[in-house]
Formats: sequence, structure tokens, C-alpha cells
Amino acid sequence: MNSLFLKNIFCKKNLNKNRTLTFNCAYFKKSYPVFIQVTNSKKTISIRIEKKNILINVPYFVEDRYILDLLEKKRNWINNKFEKISSKKNIFIEEGKVFYLGEKYKIQFKKGIHNYIEVNNSILEITYNGKDIKFSKILENWYRRKCLILLEERLFFFSKKMKVEYKNFKIRSYKRRLGSCDARKCLSFNWRLILMPKEIIDYVVIHELCHILHFNHSKLFWKEVSAYCPEYKKKKNWINENINLFI
Repeated sequence: MNSLFLKNIFCKKNLNKNRTLTFNCAYFKKSYPVFIQVTNSKKTISIRIEKKNILINVPYFVEDRYILDLLEKKRNWINNKFEKISSKKNIFIEEGKVFYLGEKYKIQFKKGIHNYIEVNNSILEITYNGKDIKFSKILENWYRRKCLILLEERLFFFSKKMKVEYKNFKIRSYKRRLGSCDARKCLSFNWRLILMPKEIIDYVVIHELCHILHFNHSKLFWKEVSAYCPEYKKKKNWINENINLFI
């Protein structure tokens, strides 16, 4: 919809405050919290579903009544998204199996002198020492180390290939984000990347390195990404469809 036409539809007052609403969907007899983020730069409305919330980015001139009407029109899509999320479980540890580089491994425990982890074929063997061991913490620490080693290797490879220099990188724990790049050329990555297939990790690395050249998501940025990851759209779609499994 043309942005000038949108402005004529809505009132002239500046609705420039972030706010929350409740979307009561009578058809499905459900209520959803709606978090509205107002921006002066966007000319269109975007909707996304995260966990139990509806997140919306809107131009400053859009009224609440229009947002609720739009959600009502998209009720089937919204309900399907929430049902899909609720049917999925976080597979950090599920039914004695875990993911590593996109593959599922069966966990086996063995008592030993030190705490360490080995991967043998389809088995991820956790050796532990002592009582009251938090196996999830042992596993997370191992994931973090593996993520650090792999990202160091992939950053070295792609930074040389792309002729891009970064200052440093860190492994962090983000709720939703997989990676970030700041104005100082410092990169950060979510340790849960190590759960995902290697081609997805490479895409995230390329994505963040491209932000050093283009600190935005402009056409030039995506052109740069496509030069080193031609199928980046497939990678983006995979992340959107599967991120709730891993984070």
C-alpha cells in the first residue's frame, strides 16, 4: 500500500510511542499480547511472532484500530504460527538426544576422572566426575568451546576471502539474536549457533562481516551477502522456520 495513501487514512497526530495492545481473537477464542514498536523510517507494517507474543513494527502515523483490524484479517496465519511454536520443543536436551552442527546425537553418560565430552559416530558421550553434576552446564560449556573454535576458523576464512577486517569476536548468550556487529567492528555470536548446520553458521558469519562494509540492511548489503552466499534467502527462511527449536 502506498505510504501517502496510508497517511491519508490515519489521523494526523503523531503516534510515536511504543505501546502494547491485546488482540482478542473471537474466532479462535484466544487473546494475544501485542507489542508495537514505532519507527519514523519504516513506511510499511511488519508482523512477526516470537514465543507467546505478537511483535509489530509500524510507521508513526498508524492507529491502534487499524493494527487490530489487520491482525483480525491475519488471524489464521497468526493462529497457525502459535500452534507451530507450541508444538515444538527446545531440543537443547530432549529425550536423551541433542543437536550438534545440525545432526542429532544420542547422549551417553560415563563416570570418569574428569568432565569432558567426546563425539563418536551418532553418540555424544559425556564423561563426568563426582555427584550432583549439572549435565546441561557441562554440555553448554562444551558447545561454547566448539563454537569458539569453529567461528574463529570460519571468520578467518571469510574475512580473508571478503577482504574485510574485524576487531574481535565474542561468544554470547542471546535470547533471539544469532549474531551482531557494532560500529567498532566487534562481532558477537550466539553459542547456540553450534547446534545448527554448518552452512547456516557460515551464512551468519558472512552476514555479520558484511555489516562491517554496510552497517544496515540496504540493497547494497544484501548484494554483498549474495556475492558470498548466493542462497542466503534459503538460509534466512531456514532460520525463521527453525529458530524456536534452538533458542
